[in-house]
Amino acid sequence: MITLGIIGIVAAMTMPALMAKHRREVLKTEFKKTYSELQQINLSFIKDEGLNMCEYNWMLVDSGQAQMDASKNTTAKIVSYYKGKGKNLYNKYNNDVKNLTGGKPDIYMFDDGTMWNFMRKTFYSEFGSAKDNKCMVITIDINGYNQKPNQLGVDMFSFRPTKDGRVITLGNPETNKDAANGSKDFTDCSMKINTEKNGMGCAYWASIDVNPDDNTKDYWNDFIKY
Repeated sequence: MITLGIIGIVAAMTMPALMAKHRREVLKTEFKKTYSELQQINLSFIKDEGLNMCEYNWMLVDSGQAQMDASKNTTAKIVSYYKGKGKNLYNKYNNDVKNLTGGKPDIYMFDDGTMWNFMRKTFYSEFGSAKDNKCMVITIDINGYNQKPNQLGVDMFSFRPTKDGRVITLGNPETNKDAANGSKDFTDCSMKINTEKNGMGCAYWASIDVNPDDNTKDYWNDFIKY
């Protein structure tokens, strides 16, 4: 009985840690899958439209659409490459999204178009308006709007199509001077700060699995707390 009691105590102590590790592994796998899917969709844009995602978005703007409408329509086309039908959830998410440290994010970074699809992902877009970069920013909730924590850097990651036909992670050194809709600081990813956009730059660190606050440690096991 004593032995069983000890086993029970040890199990109770270790089970939460094991469950947290499993959740992080699931998110890590889904992040890699989501990034790969987005890159493949960009190639499909090029094949089907003769334009990459950035060029397609600005083709809509050049044709007379407002930047926000163009972002919505580009997001809808992205979702169309997934099997099943998407559901528009525009403007129904603001109270549930958190930044990396659990505070309120800059909601204007997600207000240009949101789509949900049966793959349990939610897509947010923000039109680009920087002088040197007009490519939209795409933030994806990799486990969907209905699955918590809906938090930047944990289950929400931001990507940007480039003018030369790639898709890169926000936080990548190439995005250090990015701005969209007049908003900067897309590189924020640290547990030591609490800015509205903290977490927007975490996709880069997640992709290389490095803790941005301590580069000797990894991202998925040591940085995020979930």
